[in-house]
Amino acid sequence: MIVKYFINISIICLLVGVLSGCAVSIDEADSHVSPDNEQAETTQETKPSEPPLANTEEPSSNVLTQILEHFFEPTDEELQQMDAENAKPLQYLALGDSLTDGVGDEYDKGGYVGRLGDSLITWPSIAEIDTDNRGKRGRRSDQLLKLLEKGHYDKELQTAQLVSMTMGGNDVMKVVRQDLFHLKRKAFDKELLAYGERYRQILASIRMKNPTVPLLLIGFYNPFSIVTNEANEFDSIITEWNQVIEKAASEDPNACYVSVEDLFDSNEELVYHTDFFHPNAKGYDKMTERILQAMEQCDMEQKINQAIGFEE
Repeated sequence: MIVKYFINISIICLLVGVLSGCAVSIDEADSHVSPDNEQAETTQETKPSEPPLANTEEPSSNVLTQILEHFFEPTDEELQQMDAENAKPLQYLALGDSLTDGVGDEYDKGGYVGRLGDSLITWPSIAEIDTDNRGKRGRRSDQLLKLLEKGHYDKELQTAQLVSMTMGGNDVMKVVRQDLFHLKRKAFDKELLAYGERYRQILASIRMKNPTVPLLLIGFYNPFSIVTNEANEFDSIITEWNQVIEKAASEDPNACYVSVEDLFDSNEELVYHTDFFHPNAKGYDKMTERILQAMEQCDMEQKINQAIGFEE
């Protein structure tokens, strides 16, 4: 690299010298004077002036800039090294229920949370990822809200540079369990109003601790779609509940809604765990793919780079 540097400098100096031009002047000798202080009778012959060796105009700044850019343009390897030197660690906090917990992942890769981390670590801006997965099987929105209000995640939220959340499936299941054989749409509609209010309070609690952290708000799916044909009436219910999440994301400039409802409407691609309720490894693969697609649409890479302080 040192040899290359001096060679480049030498070439630049040579080019600058050529562009600057060379101006050489030679003083003429004085006319001969006789000892008697008389002017010599012979006249000195006058030689025609020679053309300049090069253009005497100063090189323009644009020309010099182009030269410098040419000889100092970093290679791909140097760019990668610069990115690696500037890369920052990412603090990733995952909140939610069994989908965040990774229940059903037979490969124990941490569900979508672990897979998302494996994808993000390939970004040139991220040097390493510290993942804090606080997902818990069976957790409902009222339970998460109480934890937030009691300050259980204050420290984690204050230092987080990315937060993801799945929440709502167990709220629906609570209504189902209350009156399994006499389900009425009215019961779901009533609970939906309460769920919507709790979801907004959850986001408000997060924003109190961290006003700008990028949020991934992930929807949920109808778990009965492959169990019984009668479960099809739940499709519209799930859609309405997901709309609450989508609307909340649209009102936050640093939030991104991720829809996964259509990924689990059948088991033709074998995306369900053996409990026919949670995703299996392939199901979590598809969830992660959908999350990454949504992140690209929401320009989340730029938001995350700002959060970690990465400068290109």
